[in-house]
Amino acid sequence: MFGSRRREAIRRNHEAEEAQARFERNKRAGKAIYARIADLKKVPRENLPDAVFLLFMEAKQQSELIRRSISERTHYDFNFGGTTEGDLATYLAQDAAHALRDHVTNTQTFFEAMSEQLPDVHFTIQQQDAVSMVAAMIRVERLDGILEGLRLAGLLNEVPNRRRAGSETEGPD
Repeated sequence: MFGSRRREAIRRNHEAEEAQARFERNKRAGKAIYARIADLKKVPRENLPDAVFLLFMEAKQQSELIRRSISERTHYDFNFGGTTEGDLATYLAQDAAHALRDHVTNTQTFFEAMSEQLPDVHFTIQQQDAVSMVAAMIRVERLDGILEGLRLAGLLNEVPNRRRAGSETEGPD
């Protein structure tokens, strides 16, 4: 009995260390994306839509990697059947809330019941993973908002004529 509890404690400690390492890696990637968002101010107007779109795709890929990583470890299914009709923010918040509510409770032992100790509750998704997932979702939505702003400003719909611009810089033959 004591050996199995010790092994369980060692396993949980190892999982916590791995979760912290994943969190730090995701945090660094998030900082890099935010730094690149800040650098968008320096991008020439004609290159801005492409730069934002590429950054959006990178943020979306990071978000999917985090979700896939959580799903592989916990076997949690992020497709709980919700629809995105109307409010996307509510849909995403529901997705995160459903994921965070999933937990495992060990059965209470006779000793714990007699001493009125509550059984251990372990959440399926660790806190650091949940924070990384929500942060990645916020980054994606922020970049989506920037893309929408470019679309409303008419910059996203413009297709630069690179051939014409390239031929103007070339001298006569």
